[in-house]
Amino acid sequence: QNFVYRDIKPENVLFRNDGYILLADFGLAKQIDPDIGHTTSFGGTAPYLAPEMLSGKGHDKTLDWWTLGILLYEMMYGIPPFFDKNRSLMYKMIHLSDVPFPESRGRRKIEISAEGKDLITKLLKKNPRERLGCKGGVREILEHPFFKELDLAKLLAFDLPPPYNPEIKGDEFFHPKLM
Repeated sequence: QNFVYRDIKPENVLFRNDGYILLADFGLAKQIDPDIGHTTSFGGTAPYLAPEMLSGKGHDKTLDWWTLGILLYEMMYGIPPFFDKNRSLMYKMIHLSDVPFPESRGRRKIEISAEGKDLITKLLKKNPRERLGCKGGVREILEHPFFKELDLAKLLAFDLPPPYNPEIKGDEFFHPKLM
């Protein structure tokens, strides 16, 4: 559809009543003009902003692969990789710092597979033309060794048992087609 979502973050990833997930809040999504191939408008959540968004030179759908990498990192560590309370320093780290993979956070030991680290590192390439997904989109990402155990056909058919199935009360607030 040639849209860039621009706001993948934990608050916008919701569970369906069957344990599958969906994205919410498309307020920052923008359709990209196919003649131009990118957009230059600014928006997003500070720790998730990609270098190309911060530079103001324009961004395309590869920005969503960056935010996916930030989300995966935060799921592992509980905090985005370049987070700092000082926004200027955080933006500088987004532009210049390598992805940190500490062995622990506080007292909690963190073990991430080599494939997981590689996936995150490739999604968080500073240059969007080098970022995983730039050339082949979601297919390129799903072909990464991190997903080698994933049966994509079963996933797309909602035929895989989710690892977590939330108990949702008050589902009358959900549209039936989303459940």
